[in-house]
Amino acid sequence: MMIHEVPLSAIDFSDETFRITEDLDLPRMSASLREVGQVYPVILLDIASGSGYRILCGFRRLHALRSLGRVAAAAMLRRPAESGPLQDFLTAVWDNLAHRQPGPLEVARILHTLRHCCGVDEEALAARFLPLLGVPAHRTVLEGYLKLNDLCPGLRFLLNSGHLTLASAERLARISPERQERLEPLLRRIRLSASLQREVLDLAEDLAAISGSSLEDVLNRPEILAVADAAGLSPFQKGEKMHNLLYQQRNPRIAGAKATFFAEKAQLNLPGTIRLSPDPFFESPRLRVEFDAGSAQSFREAVAALERACRDTVLDRLYRIL
Repeated sequence: MMIHEVPLSAIDFSDETFRITEDLDLPRMSASLREVGQVYPVILLDIASGSGYRILCGFRRLHALRSLGRVAAAAMLRRPAESGPLQDFLTAVWDNLAHRQPGPLEVARILHTLRHCCGVDEEALAARFLPLLGVPAHRTVLEGYLKLNDLCPGLRFLLNSGHLTLASAERLARISPERQERLEPLLRRIRLSASLQREVLDLAEDLAAISGSSLEDVLNRPEILAVADAAGLSPFQKGEKMHNLLYQQRNPRIAGAKATFFAEKAQLNLPGTIRLSPDPFFESPRLRVEFDAGSAQSFREAVAALERACRDTVLDRLYRIL
């Protein structure tokens, strides 16, 4: 196939029908083009007999060339396939798979394009294309990725940067983009582990159902925003504090019992090697006692501390809390 020099002005940059790459602004791509020029040609569809082109492969290269002020690009030209956009798009898919594994948002773009632009039904997407993209071939997985393509730009950034897990992103993609955008400023300022992300969303949804409001209303309450804006706390500390606040609001009885329990337990002055834990939901009058002993002497010391606790009236108060 011949390589042509195509004016950038003749390329429709607004047509992203076949775009796969999530991030088009790659400094290393620009640096490479600046230093050694364009090594590999892009592939364009000649849709207007030499006067108009659609990008098939090479979005990042073309955007970088334009940002550098170049006026033309080396390109291989193709006429749109007679078999339709599916054959054209598969060229872009295979071109990407040849040198890298697409990320979650790129998998979502590919599946969305196959479904809505190429007319591939969901059964074929699950059976043929999910394995091709390195994703488990399950219908529920497909549904999650198809929704993921609806994620707003701010949350897309948080997923790409590791702030959001894939599970959380898929969950948030099920609400409208406008509602997603209300959540993004808060989620950008805090950090949560995968398990805490799940718990925070569960708690916020429960509180929204109880109050007749929405997930984003709960997470934008003044006391929650005050935690996110707290000076002197790391993003992870803010996340943990926000989780604790939501837990207290969702479970006021249990939260109150826990606070009282641990305040009373502190009066026993047990060494740090001894752990005294109540039932997580205070549903049974049981205490769990554990301790670590690295020697016979430390074992005797732990037992002696427990014997002292047995004679303390604080122990009776602990059992009244349970």
